[in-house]
Amino acid sequence: MKVLLIGGGGREHALAWKLAQSERVTKLWVAPGNGGIAGEFTRNGEPVECVAVGAEDLPGLMMFAREQKPDLTVVGPDNPLAMGIVDLFEEHGLRIWGPNQSAARFESSKVFSQDFMARHNIPTARSGTFDFPTAAKAFAAELDGRCAVKADGLALGKGVLLCESIAEAEEAIDSIMVDEQFGEAGSSIVIQELLEGIEVSLHVLADGRSSILFPTSQDHKRALDGDQGLNTGGMGTYSPAPFLNYEELQAAAAAVVEPWLQ
Repeated sequence: MKVLLIGGGGREHALAWKLAQSERVTKLWVAPGNGGIAGEFTRNGEPVECVAVGAEDLPGLMMFAREQKPDLTVVGPDNPLAMGIVDLFEEHGLRIWGPNQSAARFESSKVFSQDFMARHNIPTARSGTFDFPTAAKAFAAELDGRCAVKADGLALGKGVLLCESIAEAEEAIDSIMVDEQFGEAGSSIVIQELLEGIEVSLHVLADGRSSILFPTSQDHKRALDGDQGLNTGGMGTYSPAPFLNYEELQAAAAAVVEPWLQ
């Protein structure tokens, strides 16, 4: 089985490392890959090949896939999914794993996701979505400034600023909406009340009708010891995260996943 993996970060290195362990994978390309990935080998001794095609070069990726004919393409980063790579590959009869552009909006637009959860009564933190700084600051004041200010679009995992006071919240709003710290991704924002406690990520494989729960994980986003720094694309993740028992896991799935699928 020949596999094309798209991406070049630590996430893709983990995926490449695991894909290379499969007896079914005889050839693995990674576009663009990185130096660490280039040191991996498949079970049959074939070196993992990094190819000079960018993860957001959709025409280049499609051309490579049409020439090399991988049996499966796996997408790691968010951006190519938001750009519609799954739709493009499927239109040309190329087998690819990942959400289409419509489904990817749940990741690529926090405003879309927040509005969706509100419409379908999916539990989430108290929040508001805003296109103008004045209204955003008024809502942040209602929360006494203890809030998360989130750029709507993709920002490499760095588009969330955590605030503990009204002054910090106003500074964060101006940074995103006025100073355009995250560019077009910050033209709209979501503001949420801060929730304190242990964070657990629940991952689900879904086909639009049914779903399969993956083991839980815990992501560590903030830089520096003791979470003293800003959010990053991820300092590290481990799985399973031992904080939910079976009953709690099923309750979370019933409250979030089932209404989302319906």
